[in-house]
Amino acid sequence: MMIQRLRAALVAGFLSGCLLGCQENKNGESPVRIGMMPKLMGISFFDAAGRGAQEAAEELGVDLTYDGPTEDNTEQQAEMIEAWVAQGFDVIAVAPNDPDAIAPTLSSARSQGVKVITWDTDADAESSQRSIFVNQARAEGIANALVDVMVRGAGGDGQLTGQFVIISGTKTAANQNSWMEIMVPRLRREHPDCELLETRYPTEDQLKAREETANLLAAYPDLKGIWAITSVALPAAAKAVRDAGRADQVFVTGLSLPSLMRDYVHDDTVEEFVLFNVEDLGYLTVQVAAAIHQNPLLPAESRTMGRLESIRITDQEAILGEPLVFDKNNIDQYNF
Repeated sequence: MMIQRLRAALVAGFLSGCLLGCQENKNGESPVRIGMMPKLMGISFFDAAGRGAQEAAEELGVDLTYDGPTEDNTEQQAEMIEAWVAQGFDVIAVAPNDPDAIAPTLSSARSQGVKVITWDTDADAESSQRSIFVNQARAEGIANALVDVMVRGAGGDGQLTGQFVIISGTKTAANQNSWMEIMVPRLRREHPDCELLETRYPTEDQLKAREETANLLAAYPDLKGIWAITSVALPAAAKAVRDAGRADQVFVTGLSLPSLMRDYVHDDTVEEFVLFNVEDLGYLTVQVAAAIHQNPLLPAESRTMGRLESIRITDQEAILGEPLVFDKNNIDQYNF
């Protein structure tokens, strides 16, 4: 029932885009129906992606439904995908909570004639049968940016020494896991005196992330740095560090939205953090979904998609660009 209410609210929110799509179809045909599913509704990251998606839908004249579960729950995602297939959606774009668990549902949708793409987080191409993954940035680019920021902030003479921790989301979060798979070997290779104590998984719950950070601060009085690598975890960690009065001792960085981090950057709790333009990610996803509807195999090239230039299309992947680093000098230029 809650999901039905959310869907009704979102349909109302996107009504102008849907009506525009119906009006702009010069051939008298029904507009392309695209279902775009975030990992969960109600967090700022996916709200921002939804705004970008709506912008693209209005430009293209497609009928967009942007909806998802209220928790990071794969079963809810699967149920909603099955409902969209039954309703005759043309293209479904999914940000999977658990890429392995959702793959059979995506494959089933594909076998029933629905074009399937992933965004934000990928699923296995073979088992899910998805056509393309809309990627915010290469995993290597994000992982290396996270390490580089920490080295600049907490690395004496370019070397990280002392105690550090990571706060992620869930243990099945493919994005965060892929970043850590690159970060940890680099830290061991280039910063042998960096003692990575542990990784905590508070899910996408800001209160839990704040509590986990407070527990880590209490457990490790000599803690030198925290990587909080979800949009929810970073502001939670920043608040916990600020409340503990340890911002001058513990360097905090990670990934989140400028709108959530602005106060922490301006009061020096956080010096730098990493992300990408989330609204552009949502915008690009709808652009790619519409293109896939016309041509399931996009050629490998650099192309313009709507207002976005130089989008790299590679083998089964569309890449938004390089990660952005936010600090006092540029954070106020971004509104998402």
